[in-house]
Amino acid sequence: MITSSIKSSSGVRSSWLPRPEILVFLIPAGLKLIIHLLAVRGYGLNGDELYYLACSDHLDWGYVDQPPLSLFLLHIQRLIFGDSMLSIRFLPAAAGFFTVLLTGLLARRMGAGIFGQLLSELCILVAPVYLALNHMFSMNAFDILFWLGALYLIVCIIDGGKPVLWIWLGLVFGLGFENKINVLFLIFGLFVGLLLTKQRRLLITRRIWLGVLVASFLMLPNIIWQTAHNWPTLEFINNARMHKMIALPPAVFFLQQIVLMQPLTFLVWGTGLACLLVYKPFNRYRSLGWCYITVLAVFIVQGGKAYYLVPIYPLLFAAGSIAIERWLADRWKRAVIVFIILCAGIITAPLGMPLLSVESFINYQNAIGLRPSSGERFAEGRLPSFYANMFGWKKLTAMVDTVYRSLPVEDQTKCGIFCQNYLQAGAIDFYGQSGLPHAICGHNSYWLWGMRGYTGDMMIVLGSNAGDLQKYFGEVTERARFHDEYIQPIHNDLPVFVVRKPKQPLAVLWLKVKEYI
Repeated sequence: MITSSIKSSSGVRSSWLPRPEILVFLIPAGLKLIIHLLAVRGYGLNGDELYYLACSDHLDWGYVDQPPLSLFLLHIQRLIFGDSMLSIRFLPAAAGFFTVLLTGLLARRMGAGIFGQLLSELCILVAPVYLALNHMFSMNAFDILFWLGALYLIVCIIDGGKPVLWIWLGLVFGLGFENKINVLFLIFGLFVGLLLTKQRRLLITRRIWLGVLVASFLMLPNIIWQTAHNWPTLEFINNARMHKMIALPPAVFFLQQIVLMQPLTFLVWGTGLACLLVYKPFNRYRSLGWCYITVLAVFIVQGGKAYYLVPIYPLLFAAGSIAIERWLADRWKRAVIVFIILCAGIITAPLGMPLLSVESFINYQNAIGLRPSSGERFAEGRLPSFYANMFGWKKLTAMVDTVYRSLPVEDQTKCGIFCQNYLQAGAIDFYGQSGLPHAICGHNSYWLWGMRGYTGDMMIVLGSNAGDLQKYFGEVTERARFHDEYIQPIHNDLPVFVVRKPKQPLAVLWLKVKEYI
């Protein structure tokens, strides 16, 4: 066993032994990476991941519901390592590793010793929401890193760092925007926080404009794409706010933060928030406390999902860990805190990662009584939507494949597959690569990819109902019905139709099926 106390006979530390502070960074970060790699298969690919895979096959400077950076990374990853589960999910797992590592570095930068650094990293390690976001591929895993990198640079600037750091901050913000536009909320929060405190003097630094220039240059490609496509992301956001997302009351939104971050760690991040706002030793970081309050208020007012705020919590964990470290010098008490947090994290880990069999998880969830809100208006079934959307997609594709193979060969050559949403379409495109035609769909970026040369003379249609389809096709036949006991109810009991004899050209119908939400 390697320990920091082993020394050579001369009293000098052996050169091959890691320093304690290095172990503090590497062990929690390495443990997180190992956990994610061991559980990489889970219950299967999430429907959102299937859509991201489809997007990575259509590289562009933008998409209806996201900027391009994460999808470019996924494209490169697939080119090199293929489409295995490990390949698809390695990048978010690696992002989790660096999230833990950078949280410790942020705590150290703000004044934490070894215990403070370790405590902040452990809080990231056990939070169910970080386990979830680093388990599956999405832009959210990288969004956390960009927020964290920006917060680290701001702390350095507040501590008197060189003005060139503003240029680096612009680089982080620009790339962060190309990953997910939510980074704009952090920019706004930091601006308000600095404006409300004595640190407002930083806003008149000359180099800040170079940072703005760098950020603007990096944001420009997606902005040009948005302009060329009539700003679809704004339409998507507005539709989602009106028809999809649930506007949680402030108290419920805040309660969800406690659930997402692991209830026991509230003692750490709650302490950190209080210290940033009122504790004198943290005066120079007061603007960061107001940044959190500002972003929290904006998300509540905008009706954002509860998890939108999670990229800012490494800051609060760092501040809280520093305060607890200063107030609690006894080693045994510190050890007890670490032990309790780890035990609490083990208890709630199945909320963020599929570590249990599905029936065991359902029983576990009912027993502990914790269920993070999906933030959406759709009804949930036996599983929360995060897990429910990992079921059924292979089964659905196999059913469609059976229907397709039952068609005469001359019909197969001209048959298209129309799906109601990008999850279904992503499943057809990924799991149907062995012979199914590509899916078409009116949902988000699939609508922009168009009709893929299909005429509509012969179609397999997933979902809808016979009455609606008969308005547009002269012949409508239900050929199968999809059911899965675990999938989200909105995707269940799905009829599979074969339709012929369109009453209008597909190009005319295409204008009616667009759905940005």
